[in-house]
Amino acid sequence: MLVIGLLLLAIPSGLWLYAHYYQLSEAKKWESTIKAGSTQTGKKHDNATKTAKNDPKKTDLTSLADRGVYSPGQDIAFLIIPKLNLRLSVIEGETWANLAKGPIHVSKTAKLGNNGTVLISGHRTMYSAPFHNLHELAPADKITIYTKRAVFTYEVAQIKQVMPDDWRDVTAKGEPRLILSTCDPIYSAARRLLIISRLIQASPLK
Repeated sequence: MLVIGLLLLAIPSGLWLYAHYYQLSEAKKWESTIKAGSTQTGKKHDNATKTAKNDPKKTDLTSLADRGVYSPGQDIAFLIIPKLNLRLSVIEGETWANLAKGPIHVSKTAKLGNNGTVLISGHRTMYSAPFHNLHELAPADKITIYTKRAVFTYEVAQIKQVMPDDWRDVTAKGEPRLILSTCDPIYSAARRLLIISRLIQASPLK
């Protein structure tokens, strides 16, 4: 019984360490991309946000969207949420192995920066629990996503709790949106917490 008890303690700790090590390793790989992107944002942000809000048709925010094929298990983007102090690599494909490493892009949803809904999901309590504090986000908070060719800024527009099989907010068409999804409430999978954001800025990386 003692051995079983020690194993039950060691396995979650090992998975937590694995997830953190993976994310730290990936963060180092994204450093140069993030550094390049930091020079593109800032001064442009207020004007781009104002233009996008007043007349989205005047700003082609999807011109830098990903158009290629995402491979399962591929690290496709780097997610930064300043309010939550979150910096996470995003992995393609909704498998348990990928979710053990961090947030994942649900493969049947839009690619980053495109029209329609990009859905990124992550654990709230298991492994490293990357989306544990997602409930702290509020409308107007910013979410930044880096790809290899662009940096996209999203603004939180709505927060919802839905049933796990409710996909009505995930659309293939319409304005470019991002939804971050996790279990709700904490320590339960009874519902899903959706952080719904709209794309307000897209800048190329030099």
